[in-house]
Amino acid sequence: MSEKKVDVIIVLYNHAKSIKRAIDSVLNQTFKDFKIIIVDDGSTDDSINIVNKYLPDKKIKVFYENHKGLMQTYLKGLSECSSKYIAFCDGDDYWITRDKLKRQVKYLDNNNDCGLCLTRVFTDTEYSRTPISISTDAINKRMTFDNLIAGRANIFAQSYLMRKSVFDKHINFKNFIDIGFHVWDYPIVLELIRHTRFHCLDFYSATWVKNNESVTCTRDRRRRFNYLLGNYKIKFYYIKKYGIKFSTKIFLFYRIIRDIYSTIFKRW
Repeated sequence: MSEKKVDVIIVLYNHAKSIKRAIDSVLNQTFKDFKIIIVDDGSTDDSINIVNKYLPDKKIKVFYENHKGLMQTYLKGLSECSSKYIAFCDGDDYWITRDKLKRQVKYLDNNNDCGLCLTRVFTDTEYSRTPISISTDAINKRMTFDNLIAGRANIFAQSYLMRKSVFDKHINFKNFIDIGFHVWDYPIVLELIRHTRFHCLDFYSATWVKNNESVTCTRDRRRRFNYLLGNYKIKFYYIKKYGIKFSTKIFLFYRIIRDIYSTIFKRW
C-alpha cells in the first residue's frame, strides 16, 4: 500500500451493524489521498466478515487483535500510521460531510503552527441526532489546557485531524498504557495543547454515536465509577505535570463532589 497524506484509524469492536456506515463515510470523501487502518479489538459478531468484503478493491488495512483492550488497540493503530496527518472514526461513529478531510487538510497545510484541526459534531442517540450547540468561536476560545482539565472544551475525536509530526514529538502512547490510562484521546489532547495550537473549523463533519452502554456512557453504577476514576487519574497526572489555575481547582473540586453525588444516586 503506497504512502498517503492521511491515515484514518477505525477501531472496531462488535460493530457489525454500523461498520459499513463508518467505512463508507470515509470512502465517500472528496479528498482521496488517504488509507484506512482498521484495528479489531476481538469482535465476536460478524464485524470482521463485513470488513473483509471491502479488502480486495478498497484501500483498507486490517489488523486483528485478541482482546488486548482499548489502549492496546489504539497503540497498534497509531503505530501503523505513516502519513502526514491522522484522522479517527470509530466503528460505531460516522462522518457526515464529504469534504471533511479536504477542508481540514487545507487548513493544516496552510497553518504549520496548528497541530490539531477539528470541527463541530452531532450527537446521535437512539432517539435523535442533535448538534453540539456551542458556537465555533466559543469552541476555539475554550480550547485551553485548563478548560480541557475542567471538561469545558467541547471537542470530539470523531472530528480530529492531527499532525503526525506533532504527535510523534510529544506523545509516548506506550507510556500512557504503562501509567494505566483507560482512554486514548483525553491524554493526547491534554499533552498536545501544551505544545501546539488547536483550531475548530466552522462546519459539522462527524457524528458521535452515544450508545447506552460503552466505555464512556453507561447506566451501571460500578462502570460509571470506574470510568470517572480513570478520568480523574488522567486529570491529576497532568495537573501534577503542568499545574492549573486556582479557579480551575475550585471548579474541579465542585465537579468531584457532583460526580460522587451523581454516582451514588444514579443522576447522570
